[in-house]
Amino acid sequence: MAAAGSQVTVLTTNARRASDFWQPPVSTAPQSPKREIIDGVAVERLALTYPWPPPYLFGLLRRAGLWLYLSPLPPKVTRPVQQYLARWMPPLRGLSDGLAQHAPKADLIHYQDSSWDGLLLAVATEASRYGKPLVVGPLMHLGNAWVRAHFQMAHQVSVYRAAAAVLALSPREAKALQALGVPGKSIHVIRMGVNPTLPTPPDSVDVAELRRELALDGPVVAFVGANTYDKGAHSLAEAVIRLNLEGLPVDLVYTGPEDEGLALFLQQQSAEGRAVVRDRVHVLGIVGEVTKHRVLAACNLLALPSQVDTFGLVFLEAWLHSKPVIGADAGGIPDLVQHEKTGLLVPFGDVGALAAAVRRLLVKPGLAARLGSAGRGQVLEHHTWDLTYRNLLRVYGKVLTKQ
Repeated sequence: MAAAGSQVTVLTTNARRASDFWQPPVSTAPQSPKREIIDGVAVERLALTYPWPPPYLFGLLRRAGLWLYLSPLPPKVTRPVQQYLARWMPPLRGLSDGLAQHAPKADLIHYQDSSWDGLLLAVATEASRYGKPLVVGPLMHLGNAWVRAHFQMAHQVSVYRAAAAVLALSPREAKALQALGVPGKSIHVIRMGVNPTLPTPPDSVDVAELRRELALDGPVVAFVGANTYDKGAHSLAEAVIRLNLEGLPVDLVYTGPEDEGLALFLQQQSAEGRAVVRDRVHVLGIVGEVTKHRVLAACNLLALPSQVDTFGLVFLEAWLHSKPVIGADAGGIPDLVQHEKTGLLVPFGDVGALAAAVRRLLVKPGLAARLGSAGRGQVLEHHTWDLTYRNLLRVYGKVLTKQ
């Protein structure tokens, strides 16, 4: 949009990982600048605050809102309480000022990721105050009731119903939005996309060099994303440990925001399991695009057995490298990964099924190549950023002309 001449401002936070929202970060890495221009887009990062005593206050307030969703109380009772609690979800310095500065000048306001309901409500309030059309991309996770609660509380649903447009990443998410009472004419399925031109062309990646850098001497399973339980990071580690103990050497490489829960989970393994972790599990943390694609080019397969992904952009990135993928049969992933055609699906949390799927792809290179090739074809035909961008502009056009 910026390249086409539009003026775009992104308001976001200075968080680098999920836990930064509720407790001061301990990382010594330098903070991103408060304001910068990235490829013509103005990016402003608002500072998180930590009401005393962190992290307990945040956790208590967050759980209170979610418990209200799970309670039998009617929405007319829970909505005002949830709206009140949302003020700290998350607590940001300068949010009102930032919105007041930019909202009056905007043609429309697009809000993304409604799990932070305080941001969602603040944006909706300012859009209404200045008479600006609001487009919402909830990124609604469709896992168990506790997972859904982060996106389907009464005050969030009120915003969806009143928005000019609500973007779903998959037909399953669109169906869930309709079940919440969002008008069908307001829902638009816009799938994510990738740039088919890789930052690191596959033929330029020295796989042997990367294997030396990371001390990889077996087949490689890649995981890209936040290293959390709900993303399947724990079950994947357990599956890889099991395969190694059964005599199949497998290296596991995690890229993405580190999670303390994964580190604790790995430490709690048996002595044999910890030995596998020491030699075979590599947690890289947040990496740049080039490093991420070097890992994808060097891996044998990508596994993201997540119960909270509405779409799964990393599957597209793996398919660009013609790699087979494994996903969980949960959330919106089955709308993207076609079992036995472009990848394999397993029940979320089923370590045995996950280990069997990894083993199958490693011992059957023909199957792996067929799935990876089919996935690449699907990306190039249906999931490029150009197509996503055109579809988004189409929705914006309808919103601005009130069609």
